[in-house]
Amino acid sequence: MTNFNEMCALFGVDDDDLVRVRKLGELVTPKMDEFIECLYRFFKETLGADYQVHFPDSDTVARAQSAARRAWFEFFKGEWNDEYISSRERIGKTHAQLQIEPRHYLAAMNKALDLWTDELCAGEGLDPEEWSSITTSVRRVIQMEGAMVVDIYARRTGEVIAQQSRAMIDMSAPIAAIWDDVLMLPIVGILDSQRAEDVMQRMLEKIAEKQATMFILDISGVAVVDTAVADHLIRMTKAARLMGCETIVSGLSPSVARTIVELGIEIGDVKTTGNLQDALGIAFRKGGPEGRIERR
Repeated sequence: MTNFNEMCALFGVDDDDLVRVRKLGELVTPKMDEFIECLYRFFKETLGADYQVHFPDSDTVARAQSAARRAWFEFFKGEWNDEYISSRERIGKTHAQLQIEPRHYLAAMNKALDLWTDELCAGEGLDPEEWSSITTSVRRVIQMEGAMVVDIYARRTGEVIAQQSRAMIDMSAPIAAIWDDVLMLPIVGILDSQRAEDVMQRMLEKIAEKQATMFILDISGVAVVDTAVADHLIRMTKAARLMGCETIVSGLSPSVARTIVELGIEIGDVKTTGNLQDALGIAFRKGGPEGRIERR
């Protein structure tokens, strides 16, 4: 959850600012419906095609206006407690889910400030000095709230991207259970450091889940095998061995084998085969049905 005290310190907001926000709220509450209409007219004039994307029909507009009205009533209460922070977190997450750009949200906040301070109220019944203090405080609090919602938006968007990346990794590195305790992973493409870490994490999780004793890494689809790739493969096999699972690296073509020798790569006691068929034969004899019969 957002740290309210930290945000206040960053934007210089204090209790006096919240008192002034409540003071403006006394003036603007009777004009809330007029304000909402003006704000959504501004959206329609400035967002162009994006307006139809976010507000495709009258029902959607009505729901959005109702939510906006409720949010602004909360704002003018000037009570920045856990309940209020939670409501702003929901707003940020909703904007992220609907893919409403942060610039549109900040533009709306800026327009709202102009409507309240320059058009709809403009210092009604207040002396110029007091009105100046109120507008300054409201501007400061609006800026803080805008930053808070954008922070939440960015955090939620990052979570979505991470989930999508995880899904892509799962799709690009599908681990198949070819027998109760035998797993296989065909690796295709480039095996860089980040992908190797992700693949190893999934590999170890799957070994633990299935209690696998044999794991086949088929690299016949790996674009380039160099020192870095070999190092990643060795680390994967060592990590699997620590969990009691033997790893076979299959798909070493003659050219790959020659490259490994020419580069002087030490693969240690990593078990390798030239093709998947041989790896499956070894796995089935040791960990699959044949191996079980032998162990009996």
